[in-house]
Amino acid sequence: MSIDPGSVISVEIAATPRSAAARKTLIRVCRKDPQVARKHRQQKRTRPSLQEWIRGGRFWHHRMKSKPAIKLDAGERYTVNATVDVIRDLQSVERYVKVSPT
Repeated sequence: MSIDPGSVISVEIAATPRSAAARKTLIRVCRKDPQVARKHRQQKRTRPSLQEWIRGGRFWHHRMKSKPAIKLDAGERYTVNATVDVIRDLQSVERYVKVSPT
């Protein structure tokens, strides 16, 4: 896989990853897609912001975590900038993805 750092690439999921490590790596890479990042920011903004209660005379709060807006099904396509860390991550999961220049 020869990808020039700094270029824009298209990542297509060829097969659903079987291992948890490969799923986490692909989620981390695909989260850098500008449309996915925008969706994630919107999810964080629209969720119930804060649940507070008093316990032991102090305020406790719990913020719900939003799930990533990424599907790792075969055929899904994401566009990301090819930085050095993205290239390294894609090389580790190259059997699950097809990478092409945009």
